[in-house]
Amino acid sequence: MYHIVEERIKESIENGELDNLPGKGEPLNLREEYQGLSPEIRRTFKILKTAGYIPEEKEKENLTFKDLHQFATGMESEQIQFERKRQFESFVKERKLKKNPSFRRYAKKIYSKLFT
Repeated sequence: MYHIVEERIKESIENGELDNLPGKGEPLNLREEYQGLSPEIRRTFKILKTAGYIPEEKEKENLTFKDLHQFATGMESEQIQFERKRQFESFVKERKLKKNPSFRRYAKKIYSKLFT
């Protein structure tokens, strides 16, 4: 498989198909941006930044996962909180958990963990 790929690349170079690519002749930036972030958040940040979802003034700030979620969805944090609570209430109603004695016993802890 590797040899087939190499052959296709060589053919493309010979045919001039790679001559007009953006950044041709410029050095590659191999320095990893935001080295202190976890790989998941770094990947998410890069995708959102490339897609234009992260405003330029926010790029250099310390961003959290909630910030990235807000940029991706366009929802404010209060809206996100409200939506999560609505989804959870729907789940509780659908599963009829309010009738479950175990759920009633731990309901306050669950709500405090999820919504505070």
